[in-house]
Amino acid sequence: MPDLLFEIGTEELPSWYVDQGREALHERVTALLEDAGLPYAQVTSFATPRRLAVRVTGLPEATERTTVKRRGPSAKVAFEADGSPSKAAAGFARGLGVDPNALRVETTERGDYVVVELEVGGEPTAEVLPERLAEVVRSLPAPRKMRWGSGELAFVRPVSWLVALLDDTVLPVDVDGLKADRVTRGHRFMAPDPIALDHPGAYEDRLRDAFVLASPQERRDRLREALAGAAAPEGLTPVEDDELLAEVVNLVEWPVAILGRFDARYLALPDEVLSTVMIHHQRYVPLQAPTGELADRFVGISNTVVGDASAVRAGYEAVLDGRLYDARFFWDSDRSQTLAQHAWGLAGIAFQKGLGTVEDKVARVRAVAPLVGQSVGLDEKTMAALQSALPLFKADLATGMVDELPELEGVMGRSYALEEGLSPAAAQALEDAVLPKVSGGALPAGDAGAVVSVCDRLDTLLGFFALGKRPSGSADPFGLRRAANGLARVLTANAWDVSLRDLVAMVAEGYADADVVASEDVRLEVERFVWDRVASLLGDEGVGVTAVRAATAGAPPVVLAARRAHLLDAVSATPAFEALQALYKRAANLGSQAPSGVAPDPSRFTEEEEAALLRSLPAAADGVETVIASLQRLLPGWDVGQGVAFDWTKVDGLDAVLSVKEPLDRYLDDVLVMVDDPKVRENRLALLRAVSDTLSALGAIDEALATSA
Repeated sequence: MPDLLFEIGTEELPSWYVDQGREALHERVTALLEDAGLPYAQVTSFATPRRLAVRVTGLPEATERTTVKRRGPSAKVAFEADGSPSKAAAGFARGLGVDPNALRVETTERGDYVVVELEVGGEPTAEVLPERLAEVVRSLPAPRKMRWGSGELAFVRPVSWLVALLDDTVLPVDVDGLKADRVTRGHRFMAPDPIALDHPGAYEDRLRDAFVLASPQERRDRLREALAGAAAPEGLTPVEDDELLAEVVNLVEWPVAILGRFDARYLALPDEVLSTVMIHHQRYVPLQAPTGELADRFVGISNTVVGDASAVRAGYEAVLDGRLYDARFFWDSDRSQTLAQHAWGLAGIAFQKGLGTVEDKVARVRAVAPLVGQSVGLDEKTMAALQSALPLFKADLATGMVDELPELEGVMGRSYALEEGLSPAAAQALEDAVLPKVSGGALPAGDAGAVVSVCDRLDTLLGFFALGKRPSGSADPFGLRRAANGLARVLTANAWDVSLRDLVAMVAEGYADADVVASEDVRLEVERFVWDRVASLLGDEGVGVTAVRAATAGAPPVVLAARRAHLLDAVSATPAFEALQALYKRAANLGSQAPSGVAPDPSRFTEEEEAALLRSLPAAADGVETVIASLQRLLPGWDVGQGVAFDWTKVDGLDAVLSVKEPLDRYLDDVLVMVDDPKVRENRLALLRAVSDTLSALGAIDEALATSA
């Protein structure tokens, strides 16, 4: 059972592509093997900044042999009158490389046809793989590819070497004139000599000896150990940042931690400023004291072991000092003016042609946010924080710090506001107002900031839709899908009992005196667009389309719709609800024929089943109310799209809702609804309408029952 090693050696790959390329190579090679009929034991993928590779164990010596049946012309056409093969049959046999006498007649649904059975497969693995592996290199996906030299091959970075070993045999893989060999490369500086591999199984060990950790997980583990080892002697711990760790792992082949120091006077800067400079701009790991405060230490990750690390440390420290010096300058300079004074500068920052400046946008949000705050039930203290924050919203965009470090928008608004003596709640609202910044990013921590965040995003959507700048296909140059996703997350993390339609209408008031008109059509289009994003995020969580469609029908509050969707998706597969679905469909169809506004009259009941069904409705109605209340209380702070581990079949009130199933079942089985007596018939139909009305108090849940039945 031979093993395969296939490695694509490159110039340094972008860190963002290392994992993406590894996964794509794993997928393409796996598909190649399955398509070629080559079973295998295991596929292991590797990736470093200079290579993408897979090792496949347990391959067969040849492809699987199978028997296939090929059908040719009809028997009438395939044979002459004397029974000899016709030209059509001879041509069919020749095309398959068989003797015409091997043809036989088989009766099918369409009549008698000649067929032949062929044995296919059995090709040596060493002959099947080369061209297929070459095609993997040519077709490996990447967002942006490049060409180099005079060749035609396009790859994310120039390909420098190929390794293709089947046990100890080099496979003749040729990609644009670059031929595979058994020779790989170690660390560019610490082990630059070629490494000849005898067997795929030696790959990781030989590279490890050459200062290359081919396994991303092994590099990650080594990096964590190095960070902890560098920080521990100082009594410090590395700041956890998964994104930074993932990026650094894909920047080095042999991580080496170097402890550095910066001037303690920079600790006067907010921690977020220090972290942003170190993490986002230098890829350094900040260190923190046991108290949780940042220390004047950091760890830089080198890709090379050097005899004297002091020179590397000095270089790291010098670069960081320059960055922090600039940050300290902006910190001092920005505080020479108040945030209110910085807000004057928003008039000089363009937002979008047709929608004015950032100052214009802030004015629109400032006009509608108090109305939204009142509608969602903000208390007096939170409303005061909102009113204090609104005049300073986005003022930090005009500061030097945010101009230099855009990632700090909102953070600096909060920091400068606190320096000026603004209340902590109002200062926090300035940071919360710009959240979430990225997909899956942090959400507003307070209600005041959440209100501003919602108003800001709805203002953006209304403005761009009014200008006709809607996303089309995959094109979304203004990030409107991202804005809507963030809006959906904020709305589902806050249990506000306000419909999306009402929120859109309130924010649209900000355009009352604007050059563009947020017409009713625009408002409805924005509402549909946001619901589409809610549906997409729920789909990412695994909620079925039917449940999503039913839960979002009728424009309920977004938070309730998201929880309804999960509830419906979970309960629709339970036996009790499946039974209720079928019963509900019958009851709803019949009940729709009852005159509206007519209640069932117990004095006209002639069967016990009628009275029993009517007696069950109050308990079911109570159950409906309990379910709705439970959904509104559940999982505070949970937002759509992030996944949730919760047993929705245990929601309070569901058992009471299901209590109507048994009497409804008996009623539909034992009572003839469409009797001749019109009074009795009308009363029985009214009873079924009452059942439908009771369940419809759950809003879209009754639609889900009807849709799923």
